Amino acid sequence: MLDDSVSRSAATFGPMQVDWEPRVNMERLRTQRLARTKEAMARFEVDYLIQLRAENARYSTGIKRLYWPTLQLGGGPLVTLAANADPAVWIIDPEFASTTLDWIPADRFHTPYQMDIQRDVESFVNDLYEYFGSAIETARIAVDIWSPAMFDVFRERLPRATFVNGQELMISARQIKTEEEIKCMKLAYAISEAGMQAAKELLRPGIRECELVGECFRKMWELGTETTQCSEVVNSGPGTHPYRRFHSDRIVQHGDIVNMDFGGCFNGYFGDFCRAFVCGGKPTPAQLDLLKRAVDLQFEALNALGPGANPSELCRKLGRRTLGHGIGIAAFEGPHLRATDNYELQPGMTFSITTPPLGVDGVGGVHLEDEIVITETGIDLYSTYPYTLD
Repeated sequence: MLDDSVSRSAATFGPMQVDWEPRVNMERLRTQRLARTKEAMARFEVDYLIQLRAENARYSTGIKRLYWPTLQLGGGPLVTLAANADPAVWIIDPEFASTTLDWIPADRFHTPYQMDIQRDVESFVNDLYEYFGSAIETARIAVDIWSPAMFDVFRERLPRATFVNGQELMISARQIKTEEEIKCMKLAYAISEAGMQAAKELLRPGIRECELVGECFRKMWELGTETTQCSEVVNSGPGTHPYRRFHSDRIVQHGDIVNMDFGGCFNGYFGDFCRAFVCGGKPTPAQLDLLKRAVDLQFEALNALGPGANPSELCRKLGRRTLGHGIGIAAFEGPHLRATDNYELQPGMTFSITTPPLGVDGVGGVHLEDEIVITETGIDLYSTYPYTLD
């Protein structure tokens, strides 16, 4: 059972804008995120912050990203924030961006570079001089991700500048979610839950794992998801133990355990949760025991979390390597809940809580995942979808 420190909640409104109730205040969302980024720059004593990670650029400027299926250091958005000047943005469609993002001066947009190619990085440094002048030569500059070309060119062109880890700065800025961010995350979960239900209704012997993913996608796109948390996980039968973390074209059979791990995206914020089902009938006694053990482990973790708790200490106490991962404007973001993470949980932190690998040869494996917000008194569990226990 869940302790009294675990509250349950759900999104109270839909994704549309209306005039009859307050929903997500987009202007407050943007301004608060930029303020937190600037506060983090001040704490790290940074003059300029170069953001190549799309989630960081979205967080600090509101620029809607193009989601690439692989790591991409070209095409943008690439943002350079300055402590005492207007930002500059490199993006694949600068004309469109400059007309829609009216909180950034129109002359601060530029076509992008491929930041893992030497000559392109040279051109980017030329642009830095054009936008910010010679002040960059002795500045303290944070960069959130590097390529070898950036390392070589920056060292040669800006030998007197000091470079620091911009991703640590951004994790510091992003780790405590604002009220508006949490609203977005609960809507992302609602979209994810709808995708889960749509796939569950299609679950029957003879369906393929990829078809279940397709039905989840159809429903989430119908509800306006920007993208998906990942390529999505469906595994069944032998694919559940050892746990296969992607979907295939396997045909699901009667009596299979089926794990479905889905996540949608609302306004740049991600949902991510997992449930286990038995295809075509009631679970066998061995499957039911496995499902109950997974639920007990999930309750154990959820009950242990709250403000002031230390992930490293909790993992040691519960005999776990990890309790879950951070989630927000990135689908997988620090801080996490691993045995190596030595810090105190604070209200406003958000996580996906996961069961450890749990499986029995000849029976299958079960994976559960839920989303939470750390509160002043415990946690807010906003994954409302039930567990399968019959």
